[in-house]
Amino acid sequence: MELMAYALGENPMGTCNIKYLNLRKCPINKEGAKFLAPALAFNKSLVHLDLSSCKLGVSGVMRISEAMKENKTMKSMNFYRNILDVDGARAIGKMLEVNKTLEFLDIGHNRIRETGLKAIVDGIEKNAGSKMNQISVCANFINDDGLNMMFDRLVFGKKQ
Repeated sequence: MELMAYALGENPMGTCNIKYLNLRKCPINKEGAKFLAPALAFNKSLVHLDLSSCKLGVSGVMRISEAMKENKTMKSMNFYRNILDVDGARAIGKMLEVNKTLEFLDIGHNRIRETGLKAIVDGIEKNAGSKMNQISVCANFINDDGLNMMFDRLVFGKKQ
């Protein structure tokens, strides 16, 4: 992961031109996220990153979310099945308050519950320049009330 991050980030060898990167099921975990996160902050070419089933955990997602506050090119991120839980969802929500390029986010199968979903919806609403138009939240212990809250606020524009 250290070499991958080096290639993706700022380095003396040249600019990275990779647009789509699929790291699905690579055991990156929180240690790999320490290397990957700074590279994502500086990367100017990636538009899609698949980190599904990478065992990032809460701290890994927190690091990547913090870095994504600086990223200006990413349009699509997949965090499916990374055990990010409510605290990881809160970090993603904070990132979505400032990130103006993300259009698609998959946070399915992560145990975010209604509390985590609310944090993500709050982040999207606080960002006047948000381009977010697709979000996948399947298999997250979210009941009808949570889904209704998301639709009311993001689709119908109702404040709660």
